[in-house]
Amino acid sequence: MKVSTSLTPGDQLPVLLERIERREKSERSRAVLYSLLPVALTVVLLGYTASSVRNAQKQVDALKTEAATYTTQIDTLKKNAETYKTQSQSLQGDTENYKNQVTELQAQLAEAQKALSEAVNLSRAVRTIDYVNAKELASRFPGSESLLLDVLDLRQRRIKWKLGGQSPQEGFDSPSFAMYILRQKRASGIEVRPESLSEASRSLYDKLPPTTQPRTGDLVFYPAGYAMFYFADPREGPFVLGMTPFGIAALKSDFAKPVGYRQVQWR
Repeated sequence: MKVSTSLTPGDQLPVLLERIERREKSERSRAVLYSLLPVALTVVLLGYTASSVRNAQKQVDALKTEAATYTTQIDTLKKNAETYKTQSQSLQGDTENYKNQVTELQAQLAEAQKALSEAVNLSRAVRTIDYVNAKELASRFPGSESLLLDVLDLRQRRIKWKLGGQSPQEGFDSPSFAMYILRQKRASGIEVRPESLSEASRSLYDKLPPTTQPRTGDLVFYPAGYAMFYFADPREGPFVLGMTPFGIAALKSDFAKPVGYRQVQWR
């Protein structure tokens, strides 16, 4: 600002004082502004920092929640893994059981097929025998009537085939049936307790004396394990009588090649 040169020194003093005062105010304002600026910046920084901390805390909380969710999922997966492992072990056990059952069923099927095949072969060799035949044979071979009638009586009772069977109620296989008849008829040299019938029948071949010329009432042994009573019949040919898979039956003696003959001493 220019000062008029026409002013006297006395007039210039108030002007100078006013200028000095304005400058002091300006300086004080500048000083206050400069002193407030750091405070403002500090407040702004503190606000930003607080906001950042809050945001960070939210993120941490979110991460904790997510981590807890993952932990729960991991625990669930572990439990599922244990469950699947247990189920897998159970399935493996079931698989082994099924394999064993299949093996057993295959063995039973093979045995049934074998029995069926034998039954078919045996059915071709069946010989008709009844009470009339028994009396006719008894007239030719005295002593055979009692044996024939006992066996025919058991056949009429429909005694069934059963491996290892030991009684008419339970059934018999071929050797145990022969042993049962021998015991009932009190054949010589056959001493067997009822509870050991099955065991004794398995050694029947070794207990009786061998013969190459079988007579009526002797035993004929065949490869399939059959032990059948031999009957001579000069008119229709010899036949054997005993237990078969389809019940008590009379068969032609040559239905299979005999393993051997054993002599029975009837009392």
